[in-house]
Amino acid sequence: MNNIYKNAHTHIFTMNNAPKDFLKLFLPSFLAKPADNFTNTDFGAWVVRLLASGNNGAAKRYATFLQIGKSKYQTDIFENLMSRYPNETFQFVTLCQNLEYLGVGRSVSGFEGQIEEVIDIKRKYPTNILPFFGLDPRWKSDENEIQKTVERYFETKIEVGGTYVYPFQGLKIYPSTGHYAFDKKLKKTFEWAADKGVPVMTHTYYLGGIFNYDKNYITHNLNPIDPYTGKVYDVPQFIEERGSFISRLLGTQKRENCKHSCSYFLEPHSYESMLNSIKDLKICFAHFGGVDQIKASMGLNNQNNQINPYGVLQKNWFSQIQDLMSQYPNVYTDISYDVAECLAKENNMLYKVFFDEADKSYGKQILFGTDYFMTEKDSLEENAVQGFRNYASTAKLQNGNSLWDQMARTNINNYLQSKYY
Repeated sequence: MNNIYKNAHTHIFTMNNAPKDFLKLFLPSFLAKPADNFTNTDFGAWVVRLLASGNNGAAKRYATFLQIGKSKYQTDIFENLMSRYPNETFQFVTLCQNLEYLGVGRSVSGFEGQIEEVIDIKRKYPTNILPFFGLDPRWKSDENEIQKTVERYFETKIEVGGTYVYPFQGLKIYPSTGHYAFDKKLKKTFEWAADKGVPVMTHTYYLGGIFNYDKNYITHNLNPIDPYTGKVYDVPQFIEERGSFISRLLGTQKRENCKHSCSYFLEPHSYESMLNSIKDLKICFAHFGGVDQIKASMGLNNQNNQINPYGVLQKNWFSQIQDLMSQYPNVYTDISYDVAECLAKENNMLYKVFFDEADKSYGKQILFGTDYFMTEKDSLEENAVQGFRNYASTAKLQNGNSLWDQMARTNINNYLQSKYY
């Protein structure tokens, strides 16, 4: 299976696996609930499909995002994903996420329900899906229970056509949901992952993605003690900004303030003590910091919060990830979401940035990924993939490989390699 192309970063959770007020993270509060209720009806679903087939680009993308998320089962979303790659075999890393602690309610399925659905998909499509298990320190009572439970999930093989396969290939963390990456309750699991070669994926997009919507929780965050050094990590201050006239009118200040505050938990620098202590830990800093951070490093984005992002170092995240990859051979990054955003904002010039990065000493540590289905808000999956693939297939690196082969096959194989893959 090592010759098959892979997408290192996709999502297939449904709104059934997400908190009841999940859309508050993406829409103004006064619109979130009506949009949620409306798309629960047959008529609403029909309207969404109608919008998705129209010519209005923004409406089509957002309607498609809602339509996919409202799918009844994760199997439906995964099959939708596979349909975007016609006439070829592709493998997809699908990132399970524990979404139960966002401050916007609990999900219908619960985290364990989400996991069991994914295991069923693995039974049906064992070679196509490469699930990563969602990890959160608030999930269990202590570090031993988390580690033992994770190991049990990984080690419990499932039967597929008379043979037995491992259900999970990696771990996924998402610190902006409200925890430090170095949380003590995750330490034993990371040590186990390093020992077994299990790769970890972490969200690293400044001011982008999912975050905690509970101001009180952010202000009184748990476990700021770094177990690898014994030092107390700087506790973030909740950012209070009045926002623009439009944001005040729409009542979106809280959403933006929470997003800014929770980005603190994602700073690449906060992982250094862990990387110094657990030498063989493979970890991918997804999104390369985000398109705006990449542009800011090039002098193309003059917003102060992008030039000096919120965190301990207040240093550009794209540059921080470059530094980490230079220091640690087991540190990776991916270009997920970036490829869709490049297409949506006509920033295809960033393709050249990805090429230049892949031609550096740490070029073997950069992965192809898209962030489906989250990308549907900005660009349809097949368009984003084809746009980058057209460029990357003809872009030749110094080692003779095309950028596409290097990022979508060779590098991902190295990242995934473990007893479970």
